[in-house]
Amino acid sequence: MLKLLISTLCLMLLISGCQSPIKSKPIDPNLPKMPYSKWYISGRHPHYFPATVTSTMIRTQSNKYKIIDIVARDNQNYKTPGQWQTGFGFSHLPVYSDLPEEFFICWSSFADQTFYRTKLVMPLWARQEMVKAHHYYSEAFNKNKIGYNDTIIIGFAPGGSVTGWVTGNPQKDSEAIEFGKGVTERIPQGSDVCPNPYPDGKIPEITDEAKAWLKKHGMPKEWQEKYNNVTMGQYLKLKNPARF
Repeated sequence: MLKLLISTLCLMLLISGCQSPIKSKPIDPNLPKMPYSKWYISGRHPHYFPATVTSTMIRTQSNKYKIIDIVARDNQNYKTPGQWQTGFGFSHLPVYSDLPEEFFICWSSFADQTFYRTKLVMPLWARQEMVKAHHYYSEAFNKNKIGYNDTIIIGFAPGGSVTGWVTGNPQKDSEAIEFGKGVTERIPQGSDVCPNPYPDGKIPEITDEAKAWLKKHGMPKEWQEKYNNVTMGQYLKLKNPARF
């Protein structure tokens, strides 16, 4: 019991000693204010080219960090896997925090057999769009309603391609608003920068059906690495990165 008490006191002293005496930057009072208690996050990957998101941290516009979950689901774009379908209505997860300003995402691409880490910035105009009230016609209720683009969709594709959109009830199918592309870096397998979720350490391969499609059509131009913002080689330190 005495050892536990001593250990606790030491930990408290260590934490207090590590705190910086510099005052934190005040929060801008003009930042967008949420008219709702939560926003939503949804992940996508192109059909034939699965991706798994292993770890995600956000920095909110109020300069707080939060770990969230993103589940990348099949985009169901069978005929044109090089294109995104961003219609609202896919399953998404709620996030109880202030609006995000930066995403730090660890993920892996089955087609590339590659681990990636991406920084995706959400500009001010996109956050302002998320809190803007829109009038739209609801077919379900057969009347006009007010809604918000309170959902963020992030697409993960081969070549390290990461794209972000905002959408919601006011948006019609395929009318999600793109707000940016991620800055992505390749992470060597076995690196401790991002967690490896696979028991044997190896990324699963794409299906035989996907291999046959890829052999016949080749990788879509949109997902070729040379057309994406990807840094090769060892882990490159991002500007003001957050530790997972």
